[in-house]
Amino acid sequence: MAEKHVPAAPRLRFESQRQFIQQRAQELLARVDQMEDEELRWTVRVFADCLPAQKRTENLGAYSEYWPVEELRRFVSTFIQHYTSLALEELNDKQGKQESSLAGLTEEELQSMSVAEKWQLLAKDPRGLGPDQLRRELARLFMCKSFNLFHDSGLSEAAVEFPAYHRVREALEKQPNSIVEDLTRMILLRARRLGVEAPEEVEAALGEIRDAISRALTILVPADRLFAGQMVRLPLDPADEIPQSDGQRVEAVSDGASTEDTATTLLVFADLMSVREWDEYLLPFRRQYRSLAHIPPADLRVLLARLAGKMGDRRITDFAERYRSGRMMAERKMDPSVWEILSPADRLAILERDNRTMDLVQSVRHLAKIFFSFRYETLFDAGFHTDLLRSPRYQDLVKRLIDQFAAGPRREIKGRPLEELAQTVTRMMLQIETMPPEARPAGLQEVRALIAAALGLPDDLTYPAGREGRA
Repeated sequence: MAEKHVPAAPRLRFESQRQFIQQRAQELLARVDQMEDEELRWTVRVFADCLPAQKRTENLGAYSEYWPVEELRRFVSTFIQHYTSLALEELNDKQGKQESSLAGLTEEELQSMSVAEKWQLLAKDPRGLGPDQLRRELARLFMCKSFNLFHDSGLSEAAVEFPAYHRVREALEKQPNSIVEDLTRMILLRARRLGVEAPEEVEAALGEIRDAISRALTILVPADRLFAGQMVRLPLDPADEIPQSDGQRVEAVSDGASTEDTATTLLVFADLMSVREWDEYLLPFRRQYRSLAHIPPADLRVLLARLAGKMGDRRITDFAERYRSGRMMAERKMDPSVWEILSPADRLAILERDNRTMDLVQSVRHLAKIFFSFRYETLFDAGFHTDLLRSPRYQDLVKRLIDQFAAGPRREIKGRPLEELAQTVTRMMLQIETMPPEARPAGLQEVRALIAAALGLPDDLTYPAGREGRA
């Protein structure tokens, strides 16, 4: 069979793309071991967004953004190789197709184009994209809250950073093709208005389109929250929640707040962090200033804005809520409705995995917070645990335990490994949640006594005259 003739320009285009895809894979694989959590997750999101829903599911498998960084690195190394093979395969399939048509463009080319350009092409060729592609383009269009974003060639790639995009895309992927086709026709009827140069007319049409998509999906995401929660771990908990923007969250604790209030906010954020996160987000400030307490107000506001997005939906009471509703401390948080139907054995397995994923500091805080919860009700009292952070007894205990466990090669105290103690406490705390409400306080006291005996805590700390926190 004679070789099919391919014009020089298209051949050059495909060869250039092939070389780029191959070289990119080599460069990424060479530095995966240096990537941190956020870059690893972003890499997966950008590539996964170029895959149809079924292929995305097949290639992601059990992948979770809540995995520890080392596990993420192992997955990303394999995923890059699999994705590269798929991208090269798609490139081969596109050869011979009309370059200027939508059908001739690869998923990566679509991702790199402005939303305006793609919908202009769709107006000329309404059948140019398949159902999976249309779902992604509808979700990308949903993110266009302004004229400039509509014409921004970087929006489609940047959209993967935000929960709103994933929420809309996933909702569209659950809809029948008929709904997608109806939405596409509705948008194409507005093609003329979208093609004008008057920003106000384009933005009015974009607002109508966003409202129509919202009604079809029964999803409401206000325009000012489309770009909230940049790179927070997905899926969110609860699944339909869109976090406030960094600015909104910090305004809630910073605007008009006293210096003491902002300092407390920073203290809470620090308590929610893993060691790696503390080193990444706070250590540079600790080195720059004498202490975190000496960060100037303007710099503190910027820092709080960043941390508000990074911490996502973590709560200071997650250490206790994990037993009641599956809000893990280190692993992916469970949907409460899913947690409710799990068997006790399944719940315990998930909790024990969360224990293994915690670093030393998170493990110690978990035990210390349970120990200082003198009454069962205070386990879930966010105000109590916020005040507890300022307690010298709490801070001293956490520091002492970290120093003691970190000093030994086997992470044990009094001959008992930390992991063993954490697992025993976990089993007892999970059992407490199955008890009648009137029996839970006594169950908690048994756990506290166990922790005290295992850690060699003095009686005056176990039964202090004055309660810590807001007891």
